Amino acid sequence: MQRIAEPDSLQLEFGRRFPHVILASSSPNRRSLLEIGGTKVDVVVPHADETRDGKDAEETVMAIASRKMDAYLASPSFNPEMLAIAADTLVLIDGRLLGKPQRREDARKMLLTLSGRTQTVISASALYVPGRGRVDAPDTAEVVFRSLSEDDAERYLDTGEWVGAAGGYRLQRTGYTLVDRIIGDWTTVVGLPLRKILDSI
Repeated sequence: MQRIAEPDSLQLEFGRRFPHVILASSSPNRRSLLEIGGTKVDVVVPHADETRDGKDAEETVMAIASRKMDAYLASPSFNPEMLAIAADTLVLIDGRLLGKPQRREDARKMLLTLSGRTQTVISASALYVPGRGRVDAPDTAEVVFRSLSEDDAERYLDTGEWVGAAGGYRLQRTGYTLVDRIIGDWTTVVGLPLRKILDSI
């Protein structure tokens, strides 16, 4: 697939509607996704339990995002006048959830598992909306990987982009070169489903 031109219309629409938000996440990709569209972002990093304990994959991801939001709401940083977003992202393939690789070898195994196949990326956002309270906004997108050789995987691993990335790749950087196509919202793959959030508020 081609590199995604930024900012796109979805990012700009979000920026117009929400010029200033609190992001309860340490993810630089999520922050960048918002800032490129013109949104000012105040980052608050919540300390939350990220145990995977849902009945199914979507419930699991939503539960983690919700616990992050709960941690923000209970913190001294909570501002009842501002929209706040917490999120979590996992990759589902063969009935197994892939999170962030801990080591390069973990990332290599993930990339080769995804090679030539379709994965489901689940991104769940837990929102605090002023005057309304809590709103859940989960979304999924399908990502079709191109077939990767071991050399392809190693070259990508050499970029270091796999660190802290669900599934071992980052779409916004050079990770788009690993992907044949996306079925759904590309911002869901990055980790913050902007269309679903806009439709939920």
